[in-house]
Amino acid sequence: MTHTDAYNTIMKTVMPQSFPLGIKLLRAGDEMPEGVTTPKKFGITVYLCQWISMARRFGWAVGLTADDINCTPCLTGFGFKSLADPSALASFFMDMGYFDTIDMARAAADDVTFLDPGSVTGVLAFPLNKAPVDPDVIVVYGTPAQMIRLTYAYMHSFGRPLHSETTFGLSCLAAVMPAISGEATLAIPGRGERIMAGTDDAEMFLTFPEKQLDELTTGLERTQKKGLRFPIQGFGLFQPPLIPPMKKLAEHFIGDK
Repeated sequence: MTHTDAYNTIMKTVMPQSFPLGIKLLRAGDEMPEGVTTPKKFGITVYLCQWISMARRFGWAVGLTADDINCTPCLTGFGFKSLADPSALASFFMDMGYFDTIDMARAAADDVTFLDPGSVTGVLAFPLNKAPVDPDVIVVYGTPAQMIRLTYAYMHSFGRPLHSETTFGLSCLAAVMPAISGEATLAIPGRGERIMAGTDDAEMFLTFPEKQLDELTTGLERTQKKGLRFPIQGFGLFQPPLIPPMKKLAEHFIGDK
């Protein structure tokens, strides 16, 4: 199945409000494809989540390197910059108000998996039907109801549940981690992405390795035929009761006894 075919199936069965994305991690020796929009075109530096949002809402193929990014947690998480003091991330969590004790902040920081320093030289994001290169991961944003639609398809194809995580200012890292872990994830974006990238209050996203795309798409098609659809069909085949004011109004119907 082509990326365009998979894109069309996702749009038909899930109906996301923004474009399903492919994301590619550039490695040493990889070049930025022609026609990719970078922040340098506008003379600015940005948050990575902000630029990914441009891809999924504007339909652009976008790219960034370390010089384009001014989000310090992102620079750290992607291995573009290294921390001289490993405890600095825990202090960042404290400064952001996530924790009241440094021990809890350190435990959370220790649980964050960074990309190896120097392993990635840039990031590309693009609508799946306009892929200039083969992506490493697929990212689909939507409402919880749309995510459960994707979850049904995933469970149908792979026979196991999805795990979920809440990000601590590193939604961008959560989006690409399936390229490293090989595991799909339902992610709840943090406040940083919602502030800077305009991610809606009701949005979350599914991210999964590109190698799972064919099976997930097949799961969408098969569960669609079985009636697991979006929009979810609310049950309406029942007779609702008449409340007293409605009964009182009925007393004035002409011709009724």
